[in-house]
Amino acid sequence: MEDDNAADIVKWLFKDETKVDLSDELYLRHSDEPVKCLVKLKGNLLAIRALETAVEPILIVCENIKVEKQEEFPTKFLIKYGEYHQLELTAKDEKAKEEWMLKISMASHNIARGELDEVSHQYLNISSKPDASTSKADNASLYFLTTPFAKKLDFFVKSTATIPARKITCTEEMYESKLSIILPFEYIKLANKWAVELVNVVKSKSWRSGSQIVTDAAANVVRHLNSNIEIYQQAIEFLENYDGPSFRKSKDKFSIVMGPVPTNLHVQIFKVVDKDANLSCHYVTSGATAAIPLRFKNGGLHRQKELLQASLDDHAIDNTNNVLFSERRQILLNSKKMIGTLTRKIDNEWKIGQFGEKDHTGAEILADIKKLYEGITNMTGSIANINNLFNAIYNNEQLNEETRTSLASQMDALEMSVISLDSKMEVINTIDDNVEGRKHFQKSAKTALNSTLDIMLHVVEGLINAQILGLVNALRNPEQCQTYFHILFRKDFVLSQIITVVATSLLTTLDRLPHSEILRWDFIPPLVCYFSFLSCFGDEKGMMEDMFDMWISFCSQIQFKFVPASSSISQICIPQIEGTDGFLTVSLPLLSSLMEKLGPRLANSEPFYVRTSFWNLGINHEATMAQSMSSIKLEEQINFAGCAAVETYVKLLEETFPNDNTLPMQQIHDQLSDLQAVVEECPSRKNVAIFIKVMTLMSTIHSTCILACKSGKDRTSMAVTLEEARFVKEHCCIFGDQLTQVLDNIRRNGVRLENCRKNIGKSVYSFSPFQLHFLPKEFCPPSGTYSHNVAS
Repeated sequence: MEDDNAADIVKWLFKDETKVDLSDELYLRHSDEPVKCLVKLKGNLLAIRALETAVEPILIVCENIKVEKQEEFPTKFLIKYGEYHQLELTAKDEKAKEEWMLKISMASHNIARGELDEVSHQYLNISSKPDASTSKADNASLYFLTTPFAKKLDFFVKSTATIPARKITCTEEMYESKLSIILPFEYIKLANKWAVELVNVVKSKSWRSGSQIVTDAAANVVRHLNSNIEIYQQAIEFLENYDGPSFRKSKDKFSIVMGPVPTNLHVQIFKVVDKDANLSCHYVTSGATAAIPLRFKNGGLHRQKELLQASLDDHAIDNTNNVLFSERRQILLNSKKMIGTLTRKIDNEWKIGQFGEKDHTGAEILADIKKLYEGITNMTGSIANINNLFNAIYNNEQLNEETRTSLASQMDALEMSVISLDSKMEVINTIDDNVEGRKHFQKSAKTALNSTLDIMLHVVEGLINAQILGLVNALRNPEQCQTYFHILFRKDFVLSQIITVVATSLLTTLDRLPHSEILRWDFIPPLVCYFSFLSCFGDEKGMMEDMFDMWISFCSQIQFKFVPASSSISQICIPQIEGTDGFLTVSLPLLSSLMEKLGPRLANSEPFYVRTSFWNLGINHEATMAQSMSSIKLEEQINFAGCAAVETYVKLLEETFPNDNTLPMQQIHDQLSDLQAVVEECPSRKNVAIFIKVMTLMSTIHSTCILACKSGKDRTSMAVTLEEARFVKEHCCIFGDQLTQVLDNIRRNGVRLENCRKNIGKSVYSFSPFQLHFLPKEFCPPSGTYSHNVAS
């Protein structure tokens, strides 16, 4: 940007009549002094003008910048741009800081691109002339979706003895999700950050015990971490520069750089056009949320974790639990920061109060120290083999006698110091009203406080180092080490896909559900039902193992929250992911029309965990082979767990809303009983009744449903069209042959053949006559719509 142009822009931004996205008075750190400034943000332009000091105005184009918190100062944040430039700004409070960070981090030239895209999209919609069978989808509120494709379907129902002849008109709409690329990109950046931090820690020397075995193990850990980091960075570079469609084609399911992206993710909306109202249902369809590019030579996550844990002792199992490892490390690092904060507070803020007055600052410091002590004590009791690990670091042969110590002696010293400090601070208000005496006591108390914090710091640093030693020591075996980091890598691919699919499902359901239903989310998190059609045979069994492990643990590791979108332009409604491994928060920006549908808790951006119910039903020829040649125990286990999850959710509904007459609890109980009976009788073996009963119940309790198979294309198409036909049956009273005709019409003339074309270049389902022989009749496509000479 030319200097003259920049000056004009600054003048324009600071005019009173210029409308901006955000404006406030902030403090800018300039020459180590805070300078009061007026700061304005419009689009991707950030302008700063000093109010009381002679400082040149600053104009920043917000491209390729980083916005970071200052953890020790709740109202400060950094803006980093270029290679060596950064600004430190201070807001009036923490809420204002969060708003500025969010706005700046999401400011981009994509605003302008988004405006042009939307104008172009509207122009094409108006100017295009669809044929009789095709209509344009019109769902402006679905800003997170793109590339709409719609079909108009007319069903002519013959007259019967009781019902006259009639025409039923339906529309079927299919969308790609903008989140398909955005969320995996955000997650893999975070996974790469964790891996880089861990490899740097392992490379450091502070945790070393002096053992050559541990040194060799550490080198092996670094090697596997670097291998993972290389692939993370390849994926990040690819996704950052990706300019293709907003979905991953089934042909690309083996692409390693697209591993974090769910295969063939689409949203499908089905409407029955009635003269009184439009009845509609919606589904999310995708391929298996599994690490397909990593193949399944040793099975999926579930099997690999079981095999690894069986080969480790109890101490090693505890030290290699990645969720516990991340949680403990974060607690220890936070404790270390708190110690530094308290040290500064003691030196700079704490002064003994007047005689007879309560020392509030001293009381707060003492309370924080006691809380730290309690946390450290709990931590020493939770990490397996912590005493030996701690002592191995501080008693190896390379240390002097003076440096050697033990965890037990350090904890004893810390306990005595805390007790002594408590006594000193207890009598602080009883010291005689003597200036010299009180100054002397203040000096003595400060010494005691700092001494206690010094011991705490030594223990905390020792625990941090011992935790790293515990991890490396547990992975001394090269084969176990390779398996462990392969599991972490595989987990990241699978979790990235599930987060993306669930986020798309939540936003779709939020848009489609009435306000009264959404209000319940304030009290009970929504239920996400994932139903897949994989077989317990070959690679598909490995995919089931990937999904089973992650869908079961998803509801305890990932939380979501809704935040107001910073702009009405859909291109910049970018979700954010933050947190540590096993404790992530996904922020989903909403337009004002959707924010208004939320209850007070969610509208206030309070985080929530979703409930999940995972099901699987093998229906193809490989499912038949699994029944006769291998084992279907995994599928039975999955469906029993899915049924238990739904039962728990129904109980929670009943307990939370006992007097809600809008909930058809009797109908829900009847449908749940039917489902339980069907699962109990036959939890596998192509029991299509399971799918029908699950979908019926999910419809009644307004769950969001995800349908999937290996590529989300063929078996998934049969499943989603079967559900749409059931929807027509329930609301339009059609039966028998009429229902078959409706189903064939949807599969032949609806949007699913377009889904096939987008993935493989041909508008045909990929089934062979041999495969059709094994499919349940409900899942067979009509003649002329399938072919076996298709690479999918």
